[in-house]
Amino acid sequence: MKLLISDLDGTLLETDHSVSEGTLKLVEKIKGLGIQFSIATGRALSAASTYIQQLKITVPVILFNGARLYDPVERRYLVEHSLSQRAVELATEVVIMHRDLTAAFFVKEEVYAYNVGLNAATYVIRDALVYKSIDDVESIKKEKITKIVFASYPFNLSRLEIELPQVFGLEADVVRSEDDLLEILPKSVNKGSALKELCKLMKISASEVIAMGDSMNDLKMIKMAGIGIAVGKAKDELKKNAKLYIDKTGKEALEKVYELLRRG
Repeated sequence: MKLLISDLDGTLLETDHSVSEGTLKLVEKIKGLGIQFSIATGRALSAASTYIQQLKITVPVILFNGARLYDPVERRYLVEHSLSQRAVELATEVVIMHRDLTAAFFVKEEVYAYNVGLNAATYVIRDALVYKSIDDVESIKKEKITKIVFASYPFNLSRLEIELPQVFGLEADVVRSEDDLLEILPKSVNKGSALKELCKLMKISASEVIAMGDSMNDLKMIKMAGIGIAVGKAKDELKKNAKLYIDKTGKEALEKVYELLRRG
């Protein structure tokens, strides 16, 4: 195997969203086996940069759930996708109709948030989200938007998770990245498609990749990789499509992966 790529929240990070010292040491040991290490996250660069530095990642990373590939050595984006104008218009209609939703619009390196309430508190804290509040969504329609995140209580999003794919149709994909988050992404853009692009850049085969994740936004990446690993509180569908399931997260999960790699 030539690359181990891992999701962050609920997978590589501890419950307090930190990277443990044990994890940092394990990553170095894995690199010592001749295996590169990277991350695939829904986070923007601003929310992922600390982890990239701590983990000493030198190969491209997947951000925005696959909408961007970033080179931490050259400090530039290698691949960027954005939502269609129609997808943005549909998203603004949804948030206006549902007052229980907070909408975060990702434009370049900025986040513009509409209708921020307690329903988004966990998201804001977990991602250390720095945003600019907007009072209406009309102005945002003109911007080139990478992705849109709907934040709310889990029971609100469970209904929308079923309804919104029909609303967006061929304009965008809808993915549940966390219990309290529903993301609107450019059509056919996901961690799996980004992994395919990453493999092309690294000149390796997807069969030479190990991918770890715990949420449904990791599904296509896990299916794409040679060895897909579901961890922690992974949904049944994720477990079913993974080659391996580890009921731990963070350092404990990575320890098991390391031992498997060390034994060959």
